Amino acid sequence: MFIAPLVRQQHFPDDMEPIKSILIIDDDTTSVFLARRLLSSIDSGLQVHGAQNGRDALAILKEAKEKAAPPQLILLDIHMPVMDGFDFLKEVGQHGHVNLIDTKIVLLTGSQNPVEIARGKNQLAATFLQKPLTKEKLRSILY
Repeated sequence: MFIAPLVRQQHFPDDMEPIKSILIIDDDTTSVFLARRLLSSIDSGLQVHGAQNGRDALAILKEAKEKAAPPQLILLDIHMPVMDGFDFLKEVGQHGHVNLIDTKIVLLTGSQNPVEIARGKNQLAATFLQKPLTKEKLRSILY
């Protein structure tokens, strides 16, 4: 299995389709609420879905795959109960729940732990963002 390294660039390729569908995977309801508000203030046409952990997100991705409508962007918190962000990425990598060309995954963390950040660099994510999210940080990955 090939694991793409986490890159620190904040922009996705210019030839990528405009992002209109986003899945936020985070157990912190306040963080999800704020992310939704920020995203809707950037683009009111965005479809934003949420999951409280990796296991719930896998079910959402399975359904989206069956409908041929996967999210174009996944905002993935690292620390969650049931299935954390790293276990979610492992599952996605092993079972191909999403096509990583069409769906970009961004790790979210509030951690300053260098070991955790180093671990994040070896995942299937395109990049990572430090929490708290801001409009500028979200714009950097949307456009």
